Amino acid sequence: METSLEARTARQLNFCERLTGARDHLLASVAGLDEATLCGEAVFGAWTAHDLIGHCVSWNEELRAEIEIIRQGRHPGYENQISGEMDFDAWNQARVAEKRTRTWRQTLDDVERDYAEAVELIMRLEPREYRMRGVTPWKEAAITRPALPTTADTQSIETLMTFHWRHMNGHARHIERWRKKRGI
Repeated sequence: METSLEARTARQLNFCERLTGARDHLLASVAGLDEATLCGEAVFGAWTAHDLIGHCVSWNEELRAEIEIIRQGRHPGYENQISGEMDFDAWNQARVAEKRTRTWRQTLDDVERDYAEAVELIMRLEPREYRMRGVTPWKEAAITRPALPTTADTQSIETLMTFHWRHMNGHARHIERWRKKRGI
């Protein structure tokens, strides 16, 4: 599924190009691998390539939900907290377990749906919205709830959008290193 990139601004075009590159990089990192390898061999800790890709989709879904809450002038971290190492681990493990039940074909469909939803969000964002900030669930401010959150307590929509492609590229590199090590 290819999504139209009729950007109104240079930022939208840049973000869509980076997102497209990250999606392509992630998919290229698993190209040619059979389903048994994708779903059965540990690549990153105990996670398989299938798990890593499902994990990327889960975080992208979370990031877009956070962005929508910030667009409404609220702080997502006050509504949902993912703070502290154990909470991150538990959150990640729960999402990986959910995505692990999906077939490889469904996971590939999830990647394309995720991509289309991210492009659609990029195209809907107004230039001023990229600067909007909110306390996110993984910030300490989500627990302490300062009356007036500072810049350090918050993240911008622009930063949250960049997490989409940075996170996917990071896990694509994990898969590439694993493949190189294994010679596959």
